[in-house]
Amino acid sequence: MSRTQLSIPVGLLVENVLTSGAPEEVIIEWLQRRDYSQLLPLVKESAMDFDERLQTAADIGDDWEKAIRHGYEFKFLHINGLKRLIDFRFDRKVGRDYVQDELSLKHIQLTAQEIKLLQSLIGRQWLVQAEETEAAAEVREESELSSRIPVRIQLKFP
Repeated sequence: MSRTQLSIPVGLLVENVLTSGAPEEVIIEWLQRRDYSQLLPLVKESAMDFDERLQTAADIGDDWEKAIRHGYEFKFLHINGLKRLIDFRFDRKVGRDYVQDELSLKHIQLTAQEIKLLQSLIGRQWLVQAEETEAAAEVREESELSSRIPVRIQLKFP
């Protein structure tokens, strides 16, 4: 079975609603009813226009329900969408938790499980690799207790 592919607006909608911590089926029910009153106070970005993004999903055929239940991958993801994804999914922010170097993100501390998840979401277009620089080795030594690995994300085809 192939993975559900989502556009940026719909994928980021899914990521935002998942930040609520509510059970998947409850989130789906709220979105189907377009009743956001209980969802908005729980999500990371309450200013997101859920109606607009659900309409986009309907217009282009993005199956957001299947994506919430079974996972998905982005069809395409630009650098700013990638940074928002990392914020939604892992609560990591540019400047605070990692650095941006043109079209690459560096020194993002992720666990092996988080790296695998991220690769499944963005692997069509982005390469997620453990960093092997001297600075990264120092960070790795400091972070061995948390088992986080410094990674770099860059375009597969620049």
